[in-house]
Amino acid sequence: MKISWKRAFAVGGFLAGLCGVLGLLIAGGDLLTKDTIAKNKIEKESKGLRKIFGEEATYGEAVAVTDETRPTLQKYWTVQLGGTELGRVYSASGKNAYGDVSLLIGIYADYSLGTIYVLENTESYGTTLQENYLDVYDASDNKEEAVEQVSCGATYGAKLCREMILASKSHYEGGAE
Repeated sequence: MKISWKRAFAVGGFLAGLCGVLGLLIAGGDLLTKDTIAKNKIEKESKGLRKIFGEEATYGEAVAVTDETRPTLQKYWTVQLGGTELGRVYSASGKNAYGDVSLLIGIYADYSLGTIYVLENTESYGTTLQENYLDVYDASDNKEEAVEQVSCGATYGAKLCREMILASKSHYEGGAE
């Protein structure tokens, strides 16, 4: 059977056109949902802040972290209760070969570790990381010890979380703004 060049170009042109139309549909869908996704992200962040120090605390404006030695830190909020500083909440994101993790990390004014809230966990062992490291950390009475226990079946994710938690603590302890 002989293949006609005209037919081959016609099929190729049709497929290229179809790909172009589908690409435009995907881009259009992205444009339509971009604002909703951004709004939902801000809403989830706001909800997470309230989980760290509670509803009654007052959260200041977000301050961007520009410290190049701590690239996982994005921003922080100073938290007060009745005019007394309770601490800070840091927003941190990191990535490794297994996925992304974004956390809100509470640090008390005495530089002790507080509660963490997961904004995003796309690690391939995300459930293992959540159940065997992040939940264990939050339930622990000794958070300093719990943050170092990174053997959980999702060790790379736990190490990433530990680095973000310790970077937040050292940023606050160092008096960085």
